[in-house]
Amino acid sequence: MSETAPLVKKLEATVPAATKEATQDQVIGEVPFDGTVTSVSIVPEANGTAHAANFRTFSVLNKGAAGSGSTSVAALATDTVTTDDLKAFDEKAVPLSGTAANLEVTAGDILAVVETVAAEGLAHSGYKVQVEISRG
Repeated sequence: MSETAPLVKKLEATVPAATKEATQDQVIGEVPFDGTVTSVSIVPEANGTAHAANFRTFSVLNKGAAGSGSTSVAALATDTVTTDDLKAFDEKAVPLSGTAANLEVTAGDILAVVETVAAEGLAHSGYKVQVEISRG
């Protein structure tokens, strides 16, 4: 198969539960080919109610091949009640960066999910993160 033939690959990782004030990060995987991130989603293991002041932000970052990058590929803040609520085992799209260059990935780049909290934060019971990369 040609290295430019159309191809889609999904990288996935399972992220453990976190208490409301805990921050964490998790490697999602290594990008297998040059391409574009076309979707990001999370599938929570339990319900989570969004809160305007006490919330959690899930960000997918491109750490680059050296692991030191900080390019934001996608992010979801659970800061808008109802709109940003998490429902158990219901896949939720994570909005992609509005900067097209941030969605471009190179073979060997490492993608990671990074969680931050505002104020007291928001606990979660774990989730699966999925990143779809397309070529061609």
